[in-house]
Amino acid sequence: QELVITAEKREQSLQDVPVAVSAFTSEKRDLIGINTVADITNFTPGLQYSSQLDRISLRGVGRLTNVHAADGAVAIYSDGIYTSSTVEAGKTPLFVDRTEVLRGPQGTLYGRNSIGGAINVLSKRPTEDLYGEARFNYGNYNHYIAEAAISGPTMIPGVQFRIAANKEKQTEGWIDNIVPGQPDEGNIIDTSIVEGQLKFHFNEKFEGWVKLSVIHWDNGG
Repeated sequence: QELVITAEKREQSLQDVPVAVSAFTSEKRDLIGINTVADITNFTPGLQYSSQLDRISLRGVGRLTNVHAADGAVAIYSDGIYTSSTVEAGKTPLFVDRTEVLRGPQGTLYGRNSIGGAINVLSKRPTEDLYGEARFNYGNYNHYIAEAAISGPTMIPGVQFRIAANKEKQTEGWIDNIVPGQPDEGNIIDTSIVEGQLKFHFNEKFEGWVKLSVIHWDNGG
Protein backbone atom coordinates (compact mmCIF):
# COMPACT_ATOMS: atom_id res chain seq x y z
CA GLN A 1 0.00 0.00 0.00
CA GLU A 2 1.32 3.43 -0.98
CA LEU A 3 1.97 5.77 1.94
CA VAL A 4 1.58 9.48 1.16
CA ILE A 5 3.56 11.79 3.45
CA THR A 6 4.25 15.52 3.67
CA ALA A 7 7.84 15.39 4.93
CA GLU A 8 8.93 17.95 2.32
CA LYS A 9 5.79 20.06 2.92
CA ARG A 10 3.98 18.64 -0.09
CA GLU A 11 2.17 15.36 -0.66
CA GLN A 12 4.52 12.67 -1.96
CA SER A 13 4.81 8.91 -1.93
CA LEU A 14 7.18 7.72 0.80
CA GLN A 15 9.24 5.84 -1.80
CA ASP A 16 9.75 9.04 -3.84
CA VAL A 17 11.05 11.22 -0.99
CA PRO A 18 14.88 11.57 -1.11
CA VAL A 19 15.11 11.79 2.70
CA ALA A 20 15.62 9.12 5.38
CA VAL A 21 12.08 9.03 6.78
CA SER A 22 10.28 6.69 9.16
CA ALA A 23 6.53 7.26 8.84
CA PHE A 24 3.76 5.75 10.95
CA THR A 25 0.03 6.05 10.32
CA SER A 26 -2.42 5.78 13.21
CA GLU A 27 -3.49 2.34 11.93
CA LYS A 28 0.10 1.10 11.90
CA ARG A 29 0.75 2.53 15.37
CA ASP A 30 -2.27 0.63 16.72
CA LEU A 31 -1.10 -2.53 14.99
CA ILE A 32 2.44 -2.58 16.37
CA GLY A 33 1.71 -0.83 19.69
CA ILE A 34 3.16 2.69 19.41
CA ASN A 35 1.48 4.87 22.03
CA THR A 36 4.34 7.03 23.36
CA VAL A 37 7.53 8.72 22.21
CA ALA A 38 9.51 5.90 23.81
CA ASP A 39 7.59 3.40 21.65
CA ILE A 40 8.52 5.33 18.48
CA THR A 41 12.22 4.83 19.27
CA ASN A 42 11.74 1.06 19.08
CA PHE A 43 10.87 1.31 15.38
CA THR A 44 12.97 4.29 14.24
CA PRO A 45 16.71 3.81 13.61
CA GLY A 46 18.88 6.43 15.29
CA LEU A 47 16.12 7.88 17.49
CA GLN A 48 16.66 7.99 21.27
CA TYR A 49 14.44 9.38 24.02
CA SER A 50 15.36 10.24 27.60
CA SER A 51 12.37 9.90 29.90
CA GLN A 52 14.37 11.48 32.71
CA LEU A 53 15.02 14.69 30.77
CA ASP A 54 12.06 14.44 28.36
CA ARG A 55 14.36 15.07 25.42
CA ILE A 56 14.86 13.47 21.99
CA SER A 57 18.12 12.75 20.16
CA LEU A 58 18.46 11.67 16.55
CA ARG A 59 21.61 10.26 14.97
CA GLY A 60 23.44 11.00 18.20
CA VAL A 61 22.57 14.70 18.15
CA GLY A 62 20.28 16.07 20.84
CA ARG A 63 19.90 18.23 23.92
CA LEU A 64 20.97 16.95 27.31
CA THR A 65 19.27 19.64 29.40
CA ASN A 66 15.57 19.77 30.24
CA VAL A 67 15.50 23.57 30.11
CA HIS A 68 12.87 24.52 27.53
CA ALA A 69 14.64 27.81 26.77
CA ALA A 70 17.71 25.95 25.45
CA ASP A 71 17.86 25.28 21.72
CA GLY A 72 17.07 21.74 20.73
CA ALA A 73 18.57 19.61 17.97
CA VAL A 74 15.43 17.76 16.85
CA ALA A 75 12.61 20.06 15.71
CA ILE A 76 9.07 18.92 16.49
CA TYR A 77 6.23 20.31 14.38
CA SER A 78 2.58 19.73 15.22
CA ASP A 79 0.44 20.58 12.17
CA GLY A 80 3.19 22.91 11.01
CA ILE A 81 3.63 24.70 14.36
CA TYR A 82 7.02 24.37 16.07
CA THR A 83 7.21 23.15 19.67
CA SER A 84 10.17 22.42 21.93
CA SER A 85 8.26 19.80 23.94
CA THR A 86 7.89 16.10 23.14
CA VAL A 87 4.31 15.99 24.46
CA GLU A 88 2.82 16.63 21.01
CA ALA A 89 4.92 13.85 19.47
CA GLY A 90 3.76 11.49 22.23
CA LYS A 91 0.03 11.84 21.59
CA THR A 92 -1.83 8.55 21.15
CA PRO A 93 -3.13 7.36 17.73
CA LEU A 94 -6.61 8.64 18.66
CA PHE A 95 -5.31 12.18 18.06
CA VAL A 96 -2.60 11.67 15.43
CA ASP A 97 -3.21 10.71 11.81
CA ARG A 98 0.46 10.34 10.91
CA THR A 99 3.90 10.74 12.52
CA GLU A 100 6.96 11.34 10.32
CA VAL A 101 10.53 11.18 11.65
CA LEU A 102 13.09 12.81 9.31
CA ARG A 103 16.72 12.05 10.04
CA GLY A 104 18.89 15.14 9.76
CA PRO A 105 20.30 17.51 9.20
CA GLN A 106 17.03 19.16 8.10
CA GLY A 107 17.93 22.84 8.52
CA THR A 108 17.34 23.67 4.84
CA LEU A 109 13.62 22.86 5.04
CA TYR A 110 12.80 23.04 8.76
CA GLY A 111 15.11 25.84 9.87
CA ARG A 112 16.98 26.11 13.15
CA ASN A 113 16.98 23.46 15.89
CA SER A 114 16.82 20.62 13.36
CA ILE A 115 20.48 19.64 12.96
CA GLY A 116 19.63 16.16 14.25
CA GLY A 117 16.39 15.91 12.33
CA ALA A 118 12.70 16.72 12.58
CA ILE A 119 9.47 15.09 13.73
CA ASN A 120 6.34 16.02 11.83
CA VAL A 121 3.03 15.28 13.62
CA LEU A 122 -0.25 15.50 11.67
CA SER A 123 -3.57 15.51 13.53
CA LYS A 124 -6.67 13.58 12.61
CA ARG A 125 -9.15 15.95 10.97
CA PRO A 126 -12.95 16.27 11.20
CA THR A 127 -14.90 13.77 9.10
CA GLU A 128 -17.86 14.32 6.79
CA ASP A 129 -19.70 11.31 8.27
CA LEU A 130 -20.56 10.84 11.94
CA TYR A 131 -17.82 8.96 13.75
CA GLY A 132 -17.24 8.04 17.37
CA GLU A 133 -14.63 6.04 19.26
CA ALA A 134 -13.72 5.28 22.87
CA ARG A 135 -10.77 3.39 24.37
CA PHE A 136 -9.79 2.30 27.86
CA ASN A 137 -6.63 0.55 29.08
CA TYR A 138 -5.73 -0.53 32.59
CA GLY A 139 -2.42 -1.95 33.78
CA ASN A 140 -0.07 -2.48 36.69
CA TYR A 141 0.64 0.19 39.33
CA ASN A 142 -2.93 1.53 38.98
CA HIS A 143 -2.16 2.88 35.51
CA TYR A 144 -5.06 3.67 33.21
CA ILE A 145 -5.70 5.48 29.92
CA ALA A 146 -9.22 6.63 29.02
CA GLU A 147 -9.88 8.49 25.79
CA ALA A 148 -12.71 9.20 23.37
CA ALA A 149 -13.42 11.15 20.19
CA ILE A 150 -16.46 12.18 18.17
CA SER A 151 -16.50 13.77 14.74
CA GLY A 152 -18.94 14.61 11.98
CA PRO A 153 -20.98 17.31 10.24
CA THR A 154 -22.62 20.23 12.02
CA MET A 155 -26.01 21.83 11.37
CA ILE A 156 -24.19 24.35 9.16
CA PRO A 157 -23.56 23.00 5.63
CA GLY A 158 -19.87 22.72 4.81
CA VAL A 159 -18.73 22.73 8.45
CA GLN A 160 -17.46 19.65 10.30
CA PHE A 161 -16.29 19.26 13.90
CA ARG A 162 -14.11 16.95 15.97
CA ILE A 163 -13.79 16.70 19.76
CA ALA A 164 -11.30 14.38 21.43
CA ALA A 165 -10.13 13.91 25.02
CA ASN A 166 -7.56 11.78 26.81
CA LYS A 167 -6.80 11.08 30.46
CA GLU A 168 -3.74 9.08 31.57
CA LYS A 169 -2.95 8.53 35.24
CA GLN A 170 -0.71 6.30 37.34
CA THR A 171 -0.78 6.71 41.11
CA GLU A 172 1.51 3.89 42.23
CA GLY A 173 5.18 4.37 41.42
CA TRP A 174 7.84 1.76 40.79
CA ILE A 175 9.58 2.88 44.01
CA ASP A 176 7.66 2.47 47.27
CA ASN A 177 8.16 5.53 49.47
CA ILE A 178 8.19 4.30 53.08
CA VAL A 179 7.96 7.84 54.50
CA PRO A 180 4.42 8.20 55.91
CA GLY A 181 2.20 10.50 53.88
CA GLN A 182 4.62 10.79 50.95
CA PRO A 183 3.72 9.54 47.45
CA ASP A 184 5.52 6.78 45.59
CA GLU A 185 8.19 7.66 43.05
CA GLY A 186 8.95 6.41 39.55
CA ASN A 187 6.65 6.90 36.58
CA ILE A 188 3.94 8.84 38.41
CA ILE A 189 1.68 10.06 35.57
CA ASP A 190 -1.05 12.68 35.45
CA THR A 191 -1.74 13.85 31.90
CA SER A 192 -4.89 15.07 30.19
CA ILE A 193 -5.57 16.37 26.67
CA VAL A 194 -8.72 18.09 25.36
CA GLU A 195 -8.87 19.01 21.70
CA GLY A 196 -11.51 20.66 19.53
CA GLN A 197 -11.52 21.23 15.77
CA LEU A 198 -13.66 22.94 13.15
CA LYS A 199 -13.26 22.46 9.41
CA PHE A 200 -14.83 24.84 6.88
CA HIS A 201 -15.42 24.18 3.19
CA PHE A 202 -18.04 26.51 1.73
CA ASN A 203 -16.78 26.69 -1.86
CA GLU A 204 -13.61 26.33 -3.93
CA LYS A 205 -12.41 29.77 -2.81
CA PHE A 206 -12.94 29.46 0.94
CA GLU A 207 -11.84 26.62 3.16
CA GLY A 208 -10.20 26.55 6.56
CA TRP A 209 -9.36 24.54 9.65
CA VAL A 210 -9.10 25.56 13.31
CA LYS A 211 -7.79 23.49 16.24
CA LEU A 212 -7.73 24.32 19.94
CA SER A 213 -5.72 21.95 22.12
CA VAL A 214 -5.29 22.13 25.91
CA ILE A 215 -2.70 19.82 27.50
CA HIS A 216 -2.15 19.30 31.23
CA TRP A 217 1.14 17.48 31.89
CA ASP A 218 2.10 16.94 35.53
CA ASN A 219 4.30 13.85 35.57
CA GLY A 220 6.77 13.35 38.40
CA GLY A 221 9.06 10.86 40.06
